[in-house]
Amino acid sequence: MRISTGYLFQQNLTAMLNQQAQLGNTQLKISTGKNILNPSDNPVGAVEILNLQREINLSEQYLTNADKAENSLTLEEGVLDSSVNILQRIRELSVQGLNDSNGQSDRRAIAQEITQLNKQLLSLANTQDSSGNYLFSGYKSETQPYTSIGASYAGDSGQRNLQVGAGVLIETNDPGNRVFEAGHVQTSVDSTAATDSTLTITQMGKNNSIPVSSTVDVNFNPGTNTLTVTMGALTQTVSPYAAGDEVKLTDLNAGFPDFTLKLEGNLTANDTHQLSTVTTEQTIFKTINEFAVALSNNTVSSNDSPNNGDFLTNISTALDTIVDTQAKVGARINIIDQQRGINEGLTINLKKTLSQIQDLDYAEAISTLKLQEIGLQASQQTFSRVQNLSLFNFL
Repeated sequence: MRISTGYLFQQNLTAMLNQQAQLGNTQLKISTGKNILNPSDNPVGAVEILNLQREINLSEQYLTNADKAENSLTLEEGVLDSSVNILQRIRELSVQGLNDSNGQSDRRAIAQEITQLNKQLLSLANTQDSSGNYLFSGYKSETQPYTSIGASYAGDSGQRNLQVGAGVLIETNDPGNRVFEAGHVQTSVDSTAATDSTLTITQMGKNNSIPVSSTVDVNFNPGTNTLTVTMGALTQTVSPYAAGDEVKLTDLNAGFPDFTLKLEGNLTANDTHQLSTVTTEQTIFKTINEFAVALSNNTVSSNDSPNNGDFLTNISTALDTIVDTQAKVGARINIIDQQRGINEGLTINLKKTLSQIQDLDYAEAISTLKLQEIGLQASQQTFSRVQNLSLFNFL
């Protein structure tokens, strides 16, 4: 078989160019630190790299969301804690102001402090985050939730969410109407018979609600000096009963609301009074303001509105609502911390797997580079010898 000089030259040149390309590819891998530069280098590995990078980016986004959610919830937690402190102080002042030893001037001074605390509470309800968004406006984050003490809620009931993990959504806010608008309780007494007696009621504790569609009937029978208290299927009697005696309903039966009753005046046959509770939604700011005005005007007796039991009950309800919200916020923060640990561990494992597939083994690459350099040099030296074997050199 005859091999032409041109073919021999071309064959050696092609071999040298291939070796140069391989050497250049190895040099590029070393400079970039990547084992796969093009999908054609390792099609399966290239697909795995894309999938891993997508999962890593998603996990890192979850971590970013977790930081944002925790910042928002931590701010809310601080606001709620301050709100609890203010309401506790208002309750202390209210108990102090309701003491009969206070004159109107004393009550007016207490009312002024309560009013100032109420303004601070309103300011907390209008708290904004570092981006200028209102914490307690629901989805309407650019709308101030409460423009004044007597204003209605201007936000909505929405709760913004951030995804902090696969299938894990965290509420990052609580709307103001669920935090600062606990039930406003007013107790009313209806005397169904013309009598000369009066019924005084005092609400003692948290168990002070009357079941829906129920009333408490108070009836006195002078023939037997018996007081009968009825609520639905519950009927209890007190005998003997005399005008001015106080009766704590829960002592008669734990199923009754926590009221203390007292009948006074001329107790006659069939004296009947009905006690009912009306619950309406009202901002705590308005409730506090109404009480402060009543306290300043010295109109806080049991027959005035808002009276002793109602206001203290409303404050307790507001405190319970905010404390419950605090607990929920704390639980969300705990979930974020747990999920952050999961995301961080997942990210580390994903990056480790990505490194195993994508990153270059420098020791192996440098050894390959040396071998390729030697091969290229040998090829060049061989070509320099072969190119002198042309017959024209001997003519």
